[in-house]
Amino acid sequence: MVRRRKGTEQSLYYTQVQPTPILKQFVQCHWVVRSDSRTLPITDHGVIPGGYADIVFNVGDHVYVSESGRIFFDKARSFVAGPFDRFRRFRVEGKLEFLGVRFHLGSTPVFSHLSLGELRNQAIRLAAVCEDQRIRTEILSLELRIARVEETAERIACVEQFLMRFIQHWKEPDLVVARALDLIEESKGQISVKALSATLRISARQLERKFTQHVGLSPKAFCRVKRFQQVKSLLENPRQPSWCDLAYSCGYYDQTHLIQEFRLFTGQTPARYERVRPVGFFLYDNPPNC
Repeated sequence: MVRRRKGTEQSLYYTQVQPTPILKQFVQCHWVVRSDSRTLPITDHGVIPGGYADIVFNVGDHVYVSESGRIFFDKARSFVAGPFDRFRRFRVEGKLEFLGVRFHLGSTPVFSHLSLGELRNQAIRLAAVCEDQRIRTEILSLELRIARVEETAERIACVEQFLMRFIQHWKEPDLVVARALDLIEESKGQISVKALSATLRISARQLERKFTQHVGLSPKAFCRVKRFQQVKSLLENPRQPSWCDLAYSCGYYDQTHLIQEFRLFTGQTPARYERVRPVGFFLYDNPPNC
């Protein structure tokens, strides 16, 4: 899948690539996002949360957190990012280009000693989540190889070769979490934690503990993300419903509640979002005035 958003000054390209069959059980997709120029004025970008964890290779220039100015992604380095449960705005001074590996919900890199709950709303150097020094050395070598090649297919081949070394150590998803994720997906996020617990015959506390470990978000937070994803999906339909209808059909109390959630997950008001449609799960826009 290739999508292109073109404005008067810059284009943002987003591509998804299916993983090799042996990795499909754990990897949802590889993705690439890039802008087509490094000479444009400094521009804000943002990530719309989906509840996923990703390994991200920054093959562009330094990426900064808009709010603080600190470095978010170092140039030519790799990170484990997310899961996010809120919009994350960042700024690029130069070329934007990421290569990402998106894992299925409930699946994490086996070489990480951190739970996903510790990665919530963060981006941590990939080498830093490993305790094995040999794996850290391999990650540094992988970063160098990816930085040296230009073609996306070659970069993905390097990443998959690295990941397949650990395929026999990958754990099966937790069955309770997997069933809970199915129920949330079926309800499009419109299910209470109480109903989940009752259906799964597990206490709410146990369910939250499992979710924090295997998904990185609480069941309630994950339901909010999935409910918003349904709103986002409906907005991409050419025959858009009204905001009142969206609020009703997607399980919000009222239109005001929906707009509050909308700003949390996109950093935009609905009116502004209409002008800055996302490319994949990325938004490209100048800082909002609303």
